[in-house]
Amino acid sequence: MAASKYSSKEETTNTSRVSRVLLDPCTDQLRDLLRHYVPSHTFPQVIQRHRLKLPKLTKPQMDLILPRSGHYTGNYNDFDISLLYILLRNICNIPPHTKGWGKDPDPNDKSLAANIERIRNVRNTTVGHMITSSLSNTDFNNIWSTVRTAVVSIDTVLNNNQQYKKAVDFLKCEVMDPEMAKQYDTRLREQKKEDTETRKMVEGKILFNML
Repeated sequence: MAASKYSSKEETTNTSRVSRVLLDPCTDQLRDLLRHYVPSHTFPQVIQRHRLKLPKLTKPQMDLILPRSGHYTGNYNDFDISLLYILLRNICNIPPHTKGWGKDPDPNDKSLAANIERIRNVRNTTVGHMITSSLSNTDFNNIWSTVRTAVVSIDTVLNNNQQYKKAVDFLKCEVMDPEMAKQYDTRLREQKKEDTETRKMVEGKILFNML
């Protein structure tokens, strides 16, 4: 029987493998980092105190952290990379990296903010590669090295016995089921789409205020 056109090749598996490491250990690590700075039981008070510092949020994000009725009653496991980045940047008093939040960090910058930025940037870069569903081995190894270095550094902040570094190393060689790979790619695309919509809303608000 001829191989299915949907069968995984090394290049397509590379993309899905990066999607998985971002959506699982990297996201879990950023959740733990938020817990480190803002214990979950203090979140309702902290978010109210910093709400004016937050950028324009999408409706799903607002419903999660600043619902119209009542107050936040969820848990950090509901937060994706997009929302975690916003919260870590705006409510945790983490000093910006040398280039400033939202910009590519200096390669030699080992600060916490720089490593948070790198994980977010890798998420955006990976979605770009999904247009062709292909990521060369060279690009994959470069991206993986960036993620791993950032994760190792953030593990140090969390003092967690290299919990997420071990997960990243495990996933680099884990067998990727084609259906599972497709699910991870879809989830990452949806996150990036939401992030793009948020940025457009912010830019539109800035332009309106300039008129």
